Amino acid sequence: MTGSRGGAPSLGEVLGVGGMELVEVVRAPRGLDVAVRGVGVFDAGETWEAAGQVLVAVGVDTSADDAPRVLRDAARAGAAALVMRRGADGVSERLVAAADEGGTALLARAPWIEWGELIGLLRAALSRGGARQEAAVDVALGDLPGLAVALAALVGGAITIEDPDSNVLAYSPTADTADPLRRLTILGRRVPQWRVAELAESGFLDTLWATPDVVHRPADGRFPERLAIAVRGGDEILGSLWAAADGEPLPADARDALRAAAETAVPHLLHHRLRSRSAASRRKQAVRALLEGRQPDVPDSAAALEVDPQVPCTVLTVAAAPPAPLPEALDRALHLASLRAAAHHSPAFAHRDGARLDVLLTDPATGAAHRLGGELATVLRGSGVRPLVAIGPVGAGLGEAAASRAGAELVLRVLRERGAPEVATADDVRHALDAMRVVDAVAELTPSATDAVRELLAYEAEHGTDLPRTVAVHLAFFGDAAATARHLGVHPNTLRYRLRRVRELFGLDLEDADVRLLTELGLRRAGLIPPG
Repeated sequence: MTGSRGGAPSLGEVLGVGGMELVEVVRAPRGLDVAVRGVGVFDAGETWEAAGQVLVAVGVDTSADDAPRVLRDAARAGAAALVMRRGADGVSERLVAAADEGGTALLARAPWIEWGELIGLLRAALSRGGARQEAAVDVALGDLPGLAVALAALVGGAITIEDPDSNVLAYSPTADTADPLRRLTILGRRVPQWRVAELAESGFLDTLWATPDVVHRPADGRFPERLAIAVRGGDEILGSLWAAADGEPLPADARDALRAAAETAVPHLLHHRLRSRSAASRRKQAVRALLEGRQPDVPDSAAALEVDPQVPCTVLTVAAAPPAPLPEALDRALHLASLRAAAHHSPAFAHRDGARLDVLLTDPATGAAHRLGGELATVLRGSGVRPLVAIGPVGAGLGEAAASRAGAELVLRVLRERGAPEVATADDVRHALDAMRVVDAVAELTPSATDAVRELLAYEAEHGTDLPRTVAVHLAFFGDAAATARHLGVHPNTLRYRLRRVRELFGLDLEDADVRLLTELGLRRAGLIPPG
């Protein structure tokens, strides 16, 4: 596809860098050769500044009644394209007519990518969408192995293409005389950790990432010299190119050739980055859709996860036991747990939901969920967080993931109230789970008792008298005043005074068996009856 006049990339070039996976071209009346000069957010009050831009219409979908008006407004502002979310009813004929009338391309956002991420990726693609490869390097966009071979011929040495974390993305074939470090890097698909540490300690990596030029690593007796250069897309570091002598010294013009190679590599590494991010976003959205029970999305979600939709699955919910840990500690613990889940031998997919982590475990073998739950609990404990891991029932297919998650939520409620065990299924806490269900059901039928308990809890929140806990412990010890006082650490007279105040303020006569039963149900629902 040819570039646009004035040096600006065309719409096709911008979308092509992302592999056409970020958006779907619904309608392009003027084709994809229109010039793109920016990316912006649609705003009815500011669209007059949108000439040549790709606008994103956040909150508007292709089925909305006002979608044609929004597209016409964007066209009047001179926008090259407008991106909307695809609506449940598809694209209306009125919207297609508005696109044909105004000439602005209509694009639909891929469902697995968030608006903020889409804007960032489009802007990154725009920064290199019109880049031209050197005539000597005729490689299909994204073919990193082919690129490494072509760049090796251009530079005159062995080429390794790495990401910013020193993982090997591609490499050119090496001669038998290649140094051991290059062979070790290629075999491990990443630079050995000891070598990364050496480069970091010497300041080489800081220099590499800070300068736009080639950096020289002299021979050190163990390994021959190397040339390296960072590959940048705008302000973002996409990776690096490393050139090493391959059977004979690097040629005198290797530095200049490596600079040209870095420019050539930009659209390829950007394409790789966008494809990787879009795939990660698609998996994230797929797991979320399954956990939320969006049944129409099950086949697409299964395809994104590369899992058979009929495969059995179960959900593990990971959280911290009360009292709540510091947010920083919990974030770190759940992040490490997410990484551990991803490394599990059976496909497992983690989804962070506030202060908890849901893990979708597919095709679990016998005992696999308990084993993984124990591993995740160990990770949290090692981060200084007391763990709770609730395991939902096994579903017959991915369509039952939401039901398994709901079962795990019930188990987690029991674990929060009881504090033990750390890892459990519904069968492990069957009696406590049944009691909780009874409490929930009875609470809807006993307004007088629940109202009194609600008043008791509200009074505690305002005055801090410890009365609800006193009543809960008293009931847990079956009215044994001495045992209750010892557990609370108060004098028996203090205990009797508190129970008298409860009767005077809220009408809860704990000498009455019916009142005791209803009060205990209310306090159980509030999670105040101590376990054991």
